[in-house]
Amino acid sequence: MKDAIVNTYDFRELVSRAGGFVPVYPAVGGGIPVTGPAGGYDFASLSGDDFDAIASNALGRPMIFPLELQIENEDWWRLPFEPIITVTGKNVIVKKAVSKGSVRGSIKERWCQDDYNINLEGVLINVEQDAYPKEDVMRLKRHCEAAKLKVRCPLFELFSINQIVVETFDFPATTGLRNQAYKISACSDDIYKLLLRQEDLKQL
Repeated sequence: MKDAIVNTYDFRELVSRAGGFVPVYPAVGGGIPVTGPAGGYDFASLSGDDFDAIASNALGRPMIFPLELQIENEDWWRLPFEPIITVTGKNVIVKKAVSKGSVRGSIKERWCQDDYNINLEGVLINVEQDAYPKEDVMRLKRHCEAAKLKVRCPLFELFSINQIVVETFDFPATTGLRNQAYKISACSDDIYKLLLRQEDLKQL
């Protein structure tokens, strides 16, 4: 059985072009100006309240899938620029071989649904000055090292994902002083009740 993979948008070109600081953002288009239609929004037709309701990145561009992270008992942090988000689902299949069977193959049984694997790829950019984005890098590093995070993102809502566990994270060499790319590998984390009451058993 093939794993189900859901890919969102791609702005890998941002990293490759970041040396010249020419941001190209996902589903929004290239360049910095915010006038005219972009990302499905016609700014001229939006009221002030509607405009404020749209999540924007560090340059004021609307984000389609803004991602917010939270360490337990701390404030939410929205990533300055939305990352590429890849969600991979998998079913746990138990295969049983038939002894001396005349039919090819094995008997498959769906045991359960595995955790969602989540990959985040993005870039942190210092939009204020020509300097390394140290504060954002340190903040993201701290969230990754915390391992268990609460998340908020329109895409994750489709998969009922509100918690993740960070497994690996990379900060590779990135062109441009203002820029730092990152890659995060995580998995979904669901809350389980280890002690069930009689009322809980009736709901199973």
